[in-house]
Parts: sequence; C-alpha cells; structure tokens
Amino acid sequence: MVHEEHITETGSADRLSTVTDLVEIAGKMEASSVVIAGGHRAGDLRLVESARDHGIIDRIILVGPGDLVSSAIDEAGIEIKAGDIVAAVDDEAIAAATVELILSGSTDIVLKGGISTPVINRHMLKLASRPTVSLATIFEAAPISNGKPIIITDAGFTTVCSFGRLVNLIDNAVEVAKVVMNIDRPRVAVLSANEKQIASLPSTWAGKKLAERKWTDALVCGPLSFDLATDPESVEVKGLPDLPNAQVVAGRADILVCPGIDAANILYKTLTAMTKFGQASLAGITIGFPVPYIILSRADTLETRLLSIALCSIYARRMSDKRKIRKEEKKPSAADTRRVLVINPGSTSVKLALFENDDPVHEKEVRYSEGAKGRDKSSGALDRGRAGDPAEKSVPGEAGAEVRTAVSRGSTADRISELSMLVDKTLSGWGAGR
Repeated sequence: MVHEEHITETGSADRLSTVTDLVEIAGKMEASSVVIAGGHRAGDLRLVESARDHGIIDRIILVGPGDLVSSAIDEAGIEIKAGDIVAAVDDEAIAAATVELILSGSTDIVLKGGISTPVINRHMLKLASRPTVSLATIFEAAPISNGKPIIITDAGFTTVCSFGRLVNLIDNAVEVAKVVMNIDRPRVAVLSANEKQIASLPSTWAGKKLAERKWTDALVCGPLSFDLATDPESVEVKGLPDLPNAQVVAGRADILVCPGIDAANILYKTLTAMTKFGQASLAGITIGFPVPYIILSRADTLETRLLSIALCSIYARRMSDKRKIRKEEKKPSAADTRRVLVINPGSTSVKLALFENDDPVHEKEVRYSEGAKGRDKSSGALDRGRAGDPAEKSVPGEAGAEVRTAVSRGSTADRISELSMLVDKTLSGWGAGR
C-alpha cells in the first residue's frame, strides 16, 4: 500500500516509501503499452498479463515466430489482438521489428523476451539517446539503510567505467531518482573499498574526482565504503571522512555508484538471493533509449519482474508528461517560427527534411536506383520502383490531393532541374511554399 503520509493533495506520491509501492502507483496512472522482443515464451506473457491485471499495461505487442507466439498465447491462456502480433522468423528480424515499433511510437516499454541479448542490444544501441546507456536498480532491504529505497548502478550494462562513463551513470541514476522516487536532489555515494586515496586502488581516486566535480542536481560524495554510505551507525563509529558532501551523504545515500560492473553485479545478485527469502525487493530499468528497456535476469523473481514493469511504466508516463510541459513552454509564436528545408542529395537518393525551429515536421526520401525502396516518413508509405524506372513517391497535398515526385539518373543539369521540381512539389504537398 502507498503510505498516506507520502501522498500530496493532488494524490501523487511525494517520495517513494517502498519499492513494492511501484505497482500501486503505476496502476493509478495512465496504462502503458509494452512490446516483448521474442514474445514466444509463456512465462513472459503471464508476466505482462499480470501487469495488465494491475492496470499497468493496456496493450501487449508480441514480436517473434508466428507459430511459437500463437502456441505461447494458448499456453498462457491470455488474449492478444491479431494486430498486436508481429511475425519475425529469427533474432535479427525480431530485433529489427522491435526497433521499428519504437521508432513508430507504438510502444512505451520494451521487454527483452526470448531473444539473444547481444543481438537485441546491438539493434537497440542504434537508438541510444544518451552518451551512456545504463541499468539503474531500485532496491530495498531491511538490513540496509533501515529498508529505505536506494538505487544501485550499473549491474548489467556498462562494462567499461571510465571517468566520463561514471559521470553519465550518475546522471542517469539521478534522473530515475528524481522522476520515479521524487527526490529533488539525490545523495550519491561513489563506492570503493576505502574512503582514502590509495595509489593501487583507482576507484578511490575516481570517487574523489567525482565528488569534487560540480553537480547542479545531486550531492555527490566519494570514495565511500558501503557501510559509510548506508549505515548511520558506522558513520558514528568511524567518524565522517574528510570528503566533499560527506556530512549530507554519509550514512544516507539515495544512490550507490559501484566502481564497475563486477562489484555492481555481485551486489545485485546478493540482493536477488535475499528477495527469495522475502528480505529484499528489486526493480530495474535500463535508460538511455527513447523508451525504457527491461532486461530481466534468469534469477529474478516474479515480484522483481512485475516491479520492473511498474517502474518503467511510471518513468515512461512521467517523462512523457515532462516533455509535453517543456514543449508547451517552448512553443514559439507564429512570428518566432523559422522554417528550414534541409536537402541531402546522395549517391542513391535525395533526402529532404523540413524543420520548424529545432523540430523536424516532415521528412522524405526519394531514391534514384532501379528497384530501390523509397520511404516517406511523413505518410508512412513505402513504394517500390520497377527496374529501369525512377523511384517514385507520393506525399499528401492540400485537400487530400497527392503530389507525385520522381528523380531519375540523368545528367547533372537534368538532376538539378528535377531536384528543383522535387523541392517545389514536396513543399507544396507539405503546405509550405518556398
């Protein structure tokens, strides 16, 4: 249950009290859509059906071999609309189809199902919207920090933790703390084996440099041992280390930044073992993509899996709300609107994009090559030219009319002339004359 003392007058949670509250919080928000990459495992289907029963999910899209997906649906005993089954024959096709669903805005969450992790990650990384993609895990365990929710990072995604990567890990975790846990300025502890700088222990030097860096939305202290980061009694016994922000972070950390994936994964697996005895709760989210991404461990309990979906749904909904607010705040007046047409004539096609200020409002690609595909992203149409013919596209014009455009492989002068005509027709179709 969500504790009453943590509810504001508007009914939204003030600060996350327990990790298990995530399910109830997500269930009271607008439901999300989820795509399962490799949606042919009955266990995954039962999981998302449970999330649907809790009001967290309202649409389930399954990508995978059609016959296996149908068998899994029958085995799980759930209902999936025919239009929400995307047939894909192998892992490469599953990953590619999943990326297309993300790009089309069809899903709020991606859940890795029965697909090779390296394959889906390789395709997903093409969509990375941040310098570093990372896993942030919210956990609670009664023996640690009196059971308050804490974030650890990164237990499963970032293998090389350079100074720059550690900065990015902190940025990502801070955003989760602010968006999901409602902590305005999280306390961040950079973990190491010792709070003093030791020449043979690089993490102690990295922790100190990270603590000395200027942070506008977090209080960072390091290096800190695990007990000095989470246990007020240890701080009393050992005393405060002479480190930046030690007075506010030591014993009260909201985020634990591990020096590498080894330490983070060991801590994660220890907490996972505790969940099986009811001594801990976990929820994970991978951020850095257009939508939150869930990569579940085979050892994760059903509770951890459901909590992870709830966490991702809350993050997706609140980030969507933030984007809408920012868009309204930045919305320019008609007098301030600038339109810029970008033309990229390549060796096989011409690409055009129309921007209003910084926002792309139309995109179009017309190919020269015989038998090649042309894609009009503004209409979603996809045409295939015949051998020997110019690739031809249609774009919506005024009053529903279509504007036909084509580019052939003529002389340079011919192509310049055709390019000019293409621009005129395309702008006319977009309702944006020169």
